[in-house]
Amino acid sequence: MSRGAPRGVLVLFAKQPVAGQVKTRLCPPLSPESAARLYEAMLLDIADQRAGGADVDLAVCFTPTHARPWFARHLPADYALTAQRGASLGERMRAAFEAFASAGYERIALRGTDSPTLPDARIREVFSALDEADLVLCPDLDGGYNMIALREPQAELFAIEMSTGSVLEQTRARAAALGLRSVELEPHHDVDRWRDLALLDAKSDGLDRAPRTRRWLTEKSPY
Repeated sequence: MSRGAPRGVLVLFAKQPVAGQVKTRLCPPLSPESAARLYEAMLLDIADQRAGGADVDLAVCFTPTHARPWFARHLPADYALTAQRGASLGERMRAAFEAFASAGYERIALRGTDSPTLPDARIREVFSALDEADLVLCPDLDGGYNMIALREPQAELFAIEMSTGSVLEQTRARAAALGLRSVELEPHHDVDRWRDLALLDAKSDGLDRAPRTRRWLTEKSPY
């Protein structure tokens, strides 16, 4: 990171790829084992992409808590590893922002692990936008977002029901009520449901940076 620049960190929010515990909305038609293989492929592809050229630190906030050895074995060594804390997804996201802010970071971006074709430029745009904005969102196409970034923790942003089609709308409303300066970047798609997987298969651009995901699609292993 350049001397004098605000300390920034890109945090991957991830689960250990265990059959029956990841990508369950793809089952059926996928088997739990095939869905877990897809999730692992996307996670490792995204980890290899790092921060897309942004001059920031890297971290993974993982669950379950006993999964540290798996992440230490499979992810590049420049990722700091920290366990997620909290019962709900919103609580865990809030806790992550609070923990990294306490560690001295002034620019914190949380990225999910369902968007392996997200352009590198989007990550750089997130951190650039934080020069002026308090909140930056990269929406997905299902009413949520695949990346959220803050200059400082905002607990009320996460006191909503997560993993629904209204997450983005609720987050916008909370941000407005809090008086936050917000920026939304160009939307990109996540892989949560079967229609998302079909879209990923059709949108071959970006898969050159996601070789494991491309291999999973090419082998037609889900069928």
